Amino acid sequence: MIPYILTTEKKVSAAARLRGLLRDKKVRIVPELYDCLSAKAAEMNGFEVIMVSSGDLACGMTGIPDLQLLSIDDFVRATEQITRMTPMPLIIDADDGFGLGRALNAQYGCMRIMQAGAAGVLVTDTAELGRKGQLSIPDACLRFAAARAGLDANGMDGFLIGRCDSNLEAELDETVARCKAYIDAGVDMLCILWMHKIPGREKKLALCRQLKAGLDALGGKYVDFPMWYPDLCGKAHDPGEVTMQDLAELESYKLVGVHYSAHAAMLAMLDVGRHILKEQNNDYVDHHFDDTGYKTFTTMSMFGLTDNAWVEAENAFVREPQDSVAQRNADYFVKPDDVHNPDEK
Repeated sequence: MIPYILTTEKKVSAAARLRGLLRDKKVRIVPELYDCLSAKAAEMNGFEVIMVSSGDLACGMTGIPDLQLLSIDDFVRATEQITRMTPMPLIIDADDGFGLGRALNAQYGCMRIMQAGAAGVLVTDTAELGRKGQLSIPDACLRFAAARAGLDANGMDGFLIGRCDSNLEAELDETVARCKAYIDAGVDMLCILWMHKIPGREKKLALCRQLKAGLDALGGKYVDFPMWYPDLCGKAHDPGEVTMQDLAELESYKLVGVHYSAHAAMLAMLDVGRHILKEQNNDYVDHHFDDTGYKTFTTMSMFGLTDNAWVEAENAFVREPQDSVAQRNADYFVKPDDVHNPDEK
């Protein structure tokens, strides 16, 4: 097995892989994450598409909330790191187009993100300079058109998700008008941000159908235009939330974002760290997660040591196996009772 980063096969572009996935009728959950560790977990879980959350990336890189202070270089660095280690198409949450809300920022930023290996970006219609509210439709279309130009530079044909921050419940007609204009400006998929905030499952579904009917009535490219559903919530605690089956029956929904990576990591680190400090040992982490079915001596074993991908890659270029750092790491870190896939028989 050759590590993805070292494969000699000609790689199909990430954008092409994403477009290929979206040709079927499946609705896919998209983990919103922030680094190679979270991307590896998503890959091992079997997810097919991932997104870098600008909020999680900001917290992970700077230790402060997402105040839109990250630079395009920060996004490019994260994109390069993640796309080098996984074949999953990566979408980048670009907010207002990588800062300040200028159309030129969106064009330049999207071009660099595509050059770094992403499948595409999500760009919003929020007001510039972090102000409350939305851009006017003409100004929002200029931003989306600029993003489209950046994604298409050098024939890259990146995937553009246009986020519309309208209140669908109060502004259905305007939302339909915005969606039409954004499609005309070049977006490949639409995300109505506050869908999950609408109270009640039936009302959510009714508004989704009305939005779809409004676009379908326009005919042509607007019929069954692909949609992104934001932040699917837990139905066990909120009977008013829609399900994946609901979204599949609506037919136009293709991707569903879920923020769990940074949340889960932070909760686990807080819980384990609290016990280590109180008990002055590492027993808690060694056994507390046994009921999950996962078992590993170290996270490192999951990164191409257990399956020998990196071991074989390095061993091909050394005279003796023990001259291989990867081999020595595998001998030490990989244990016979490790379990990385509890569902595997």
